[in-house]
Amino acid sequence: MNYRHNHRRSSGWATATALLLVLLSLSGCLSSSDPIAILATSVISGPAPLTIEFDISYSMHPQGRAISFVLDFGDGSDPEIGTEFGIIIHHTYDDGGSYNAVLTVTDDRGHQAVDTLTLTVSADGPPEGIVVGATAPDFTAPTTDGTDFSLSDVRGQVVVLDFWGAWCAPCRKSLPHLNQLLASHRAAGLVAVLISTDTVKQDSIDYLEQNGFLDFISIWQPGGRFTPIAELYGVLSGGSVGIPHTFLIDRQGVIRWVGHPSDLLSEMIETLL
Repeated sequence: MNYRHNHRRSSGWATATALLLVLLSLSGCLSSSDPIAILATSVISGPAPLTIEFDISYSMHPQGRAISFVLDFGDGSDPEIGTEFGIIIHHTYDDGGSYNAVLTVTDDRGHQAVDTLTLTVSADGPPEGIVVGATAPDFTAPTTDGTDFSLSDVRGQVVVLDFWGAWCAPCRKSLPHLNQLLASHRAAGLVAVLISTDTVKQDSIDYLEQNGFLDFISIWQPGGRFTPIAELYGVLSGGSVGIPHTFLIDRQGVIRWVGHPSDLLSEMIETLL
């Protein structure tokens, strides 16, 4: 049986939205005359019945115009309609399958913005892949301190998986940002895994130690830029995706964001914790 009810989101959502607006504005992706639709949830997969907490509170209009929303759950049930955005909307999916939840935000002039989340109601989760919405491929590899690590070892935690190299200047530049994100959210369940593309293992060890980056899980395999994990995740091996390159993986092992580590916001992580 489907059900839903709303409750107000905790304070701080406006600050998070403002930061997102700044990032979008700087990237040239934001038109100041249009509303912004952002549909967030910490869980997008799981066995039936699956209850999703949809967070629409990051949606807004950059000019402060009046906006309304329609949230279509994608399962044939009645959509949620309203004008209150500082809320969480609960909805339960009783039957297995894949559903597209669609949030449409409309301003007082009829301008619209849309955001979509694909939800997988299955004990197995989404199919494996390296795109947003797919289950991150598992791997086992040695750490630079001599132990073995598997990505499945940290299932149940939020994971930042970053491909880097001490030889790579942009990678070195982005590491302080990742280190700060880890320091801010480690206690809440965030882990950060660095996949080295250095030809010499000691180069990775020395750089991390010399700069005090001691809380990362550091992975190194022979092969430099063409290690098995880099090839598994389509990084560098094909020449089309360079480094640094980061995957944000939720507690269910699903990839929720892919991009340059400097673009990874604290608020993106908070929605998953």
